[in-house]
Amino acid sequence: MDNSKEQMKNKEDKRGKHPNSLKNLEIGQRMAWNKGKSGNPNGYSLTGLVKKLLKEVPEIQIGGKRNTRTWRELIVQAWLVGSYQGNATLFKELLERIEGKVALPITGSQGEPLIPPVVRFHLPDGTVIKPPRNGHKPMEALPNGDSHKTT
Repeated sequence: MDNSKEQMKNKEDKRGKHPNSLKNLEIGQRMAWNKGKSGNPNGYSLTGLVKKLLKEVPEIQIGGKRNTRTWRELIVQAWLVGSYQGNATLFKELLERIEGKVALPITGSQGEPLIPPVVRFHLPDGTVIKPPRNGHKPMEALPNGDSHKTT
């Protein structure tokens, strides 16, 4: 037996012998995650932690008085004060959160829509060719000027 046949035989003998191979795993262990379940059902969640902290009332003094407002209320107040004092970034973010982002129309320099004109090539023999658009197949030129048939 030559060397390559021996290597193939050795590979075949080893297949399925590893304890983690699909053949050796029990039915319940075959998939790391159960279908339809989150990969991190009880794990660390930064969003959950922040939401929880925003509802808490920090034990701080404001202006010599004991605070009674939540972190959320304090942050909103700081946001409003900063906007009122002229911080343009805070003001822009505040308006976008309340009113939504302003939709910018996409137009040409004269306000016309950005739709390219349909180009037709008129050949000397009278045929008209309309080139493909948006990745479609090339069009076949027809003698009568129609170009709706694809090649």
